[in-house]
Amino acid sequence: MSDPGAKLFDDALSPERVFVTRLDSKEAVLNFLIDALWQSGEVQDLDAFRSAVYMRESLMSTGIGLGVGVPHARLSSVRRMIMAVAVNETPLDDYESIDGHPVRIVALVAGRTDQQSNYVRLLATLSRLVKDETRRSHLLAASDAETVYTLLRTGL
Repeated sequence: MSDPGAKLFDDALSPERVFVTRLDSKEAVLNFLIDALWQSGEVQDLDAFRSAVYMRESLMSTGIGLGVGVPHARLSSVRRMIMAVAVNETPLDDYESIDGHPVRIVALVAGRTDQQSNYVRLLATLSRLVKDETRRSHLLAASDAETVYTLLRTGL
């Protein structure tokens, strides 16, 4: 794992923050993942974090295309870079992705305000992983969180 982005990815994601969900809206999945990161103890101010995520979404949707959303926020109240991932069983038609397609894979990333370069590296690694068509199709077919976690970590 010589790639610095892969190391950051590995450090940011743990099995207890990977989910297969059945939620019905972008707001529901965002709130679910925001709460998951807050429960980790790494996000110290839940309200500020929730506001930052929604503020970022209001600037431009984080639906990057190919059925993937990557909401993210940086705040001083985040202890370390952390991530939560949900593969939703049904398409989120209201995500407003840049390609106009529904979103099913959502990865929420939180970082500190002083982590710009690592933050960008982590987002780039995540983007590379989910843009791989074979990996993405396997993620979408996964029926449990353990499989999703394994698929995300394979090939780091």
